[in-house]
Formats: sequence, structure tokens, C-alpha cells
Amino acid sequence: MNIKRRARHRSVIPAASMADIAMLLLIFFLSTAIFRPRDAVSVRLPGAYAGERFRREEAIRVWIGPGGDVAFNDAAVPLDRVGERLAAKLERNPRLLIAIYADASVPYGTVARIL
Repeated sequence: MNIKRRARHRSVIPAASMADIAMLLLIFFLSTAIFRPRDAVSVRLPGAYAGERFRREEAIRVWIGPGGDVAFNDAAVPLDRVGERLAAKLERNPRLLIAIYADASVPYGTVARIL
């Protein structure tokens, strides 16, 4: 008895379109990503439990980094000039909110100088 064996077909994943799929995925993720420039000062914020919501247009952001570096609306400013700039902005709009983002390691004296 002569039994013939069937030839086994190997399963093959077509790799010709892999580059196209990878490029489409790359374009998709790049087009949906949110690009935001890094802040002028690297800040590790302390935790907060509650706070009020405010609109960004009505607020001035003051960033205080771990080395005492200060940024005013994402632009680096010397510490002694922050008071002048804040006073000028408050003179134009007295209802303006000032949001201070200080690193957890910044001494309170530095924050108090800005307040």
C-alpha cells in the first residue's frame, strides 16, 4: 500500500505591507500628539487637595524652580524684577489672578518675596 503524504503548506505573513502600516501609524500618532514646549524652569509641584478653577486668560503664572530660578508666563525673569512686572500687570487689571507654581524644595522665604 502506497500512501502519499500531503505537502504541508507553511503559513506566511505577508511582510510587503508592513512598512506602509508602520508609516501610517507613525503619521497618525504624530498628527494626534499634543506638542507643548518645555517650561523655562523645571518644577516638581507639591500635592494639593482642593482649589478653585480659573481661566488661563485671567491668570499670570509664576514658576519658581528648585534653584530659585523664576519664570514669569514661561519667560525667565530675575527675582528682583518679578515685583515690578506683577505690579504693572495688576495696575492694568486689578482682578488678575496670580498663580505661583513653586518646586517643593523651594524655601518659603523665596515664595514670600514674590507675594
